[in-house]
Amino acid sequence: MLKQETARQDAYYWRLCATGLSFFFFGLGGLVLRFTAFPAIYILPLRQQRKVAMGRKLVHYSYRLFVGFMRASGVLSYQAHHLERLRPGQLVIANHPTLIDVAFLLSFIPANCIVRHGLFDNAFTRGPVRGAGYIPNRNPEQLIDDCVASLQAGDSLIIFPEGTRTPPGEKPRFQRGAANIALASGAEVVPVRIKCSEKTLTKGEKWYHIPFRRPHWTLEVGEPLVLPPLDVSPRAVRRANRIFYNYFFAEEN
Repeated sequence: MLKQETARQDAYYWRLCATGLSFFFFGLGGLVLRFTAFPAIYILPLRQQRKVAMGRKLVHYSYRLFVGFMRASGVLSYQAHHLERLRPGQLVIANHPTLIDVAFLLSFIPANCIVRHGLFDNAFTRGPVRGAGYIPNRNPEQLIDDCVASLQAGDSLIIFPEGTRTPPGEKPRFQRGAANIALASGAEVVPVRIKCSEKTLTKGEKWYHIPFRRPHWTLEVGEPLVLPPLDVSPRAVRRANRIFYNYFFAEEN
């Protein structure tokens, strides 16, 4: 027990309190946006497309504040490389090691994304996800059509090909939805490799199970991936999916 106590570093107990405070502010912010900012946007005499764009901008700046608070309070540190490679109209794919990966990505770009349909009914998240026009993962066929339409309308779209966080120690598996969307839309595909120095906020892990050392995230935006010519055949989809997987995990095989 003494060994574990002495292993705790980087203001462990402060980080524990600040982590709880961060998630409290996250939930409170969702409620505030739901009952104030998003209703205000809704009643504006603007086209729906413009309202959605404003909603995504609002979520973008909210996540920037959220990530900034965690960084300033010492909960975490991070470095982001080559953010200039992110532009409108891209399909942004990323690996998914931790709970807050989407928070980082949406703090960088006001993009569209796919969310669990349960978040559309959650008291803390329903305002932002509905107001920002995010895509629910209900019907697989409709999901692909909605994603392709979003990209062809000029939106950036964030997708985690794993679908959900891969539990530590398990081999990642990529679903083919991202490859289908990439080939059907013809959008430029930009990968973002996410690494975290410590095991934290992984699948099934509680927020208060913080690591003994301050976790450091590294996010690196890669060059656009080269895919097969526009083709949505099963063979082309499998090949594209293999390209995605190898970019993130080839070095681990």
